[in-house]
Amino acid sequence: MRFESEVVAENILPAIRKILAVSLSTDYGLTQRDISQKLAVTQPAVSQYLKGKRADKNVVEKLEDDPQINILIEDAVAKAAKDEDFSDEIRQIIQTSRDKGLFKEKFRDTKRCL
Repeated sequence: MRFESEVVAENILPAIRKILAVSLSTDYGLTQRDISQKLAVTQPAVSQYLKGKRADKNVVEKLEDDPQINILIEDAVAKAAKDEDFSDEIRQIIQTSRDKGLFKEKFRDTKRCL
């Protein structure tokens, strides 16, 4: 048995971090070190996100293809760039992707924790 939180941690969160890292790098010109501090991950992790080694490409594409999620991502990036808390945006991205059934195949055999 797997929990939804495991799917989020293993699949969705890395994809979100990859999108945020790329945007902070390309749109804001931040260094990997700066990005690592804003995302609270290591610099080597940021390097892997930027190279596409830490996130499932299909998950990334599904997130990027959804207009509603894109707005939330843009808000999260803007807040991260200004060192503001963007945890609500991340929560909303996860909730919206779940509600829309974007990753229903990944959640099929899971149990909700809450």
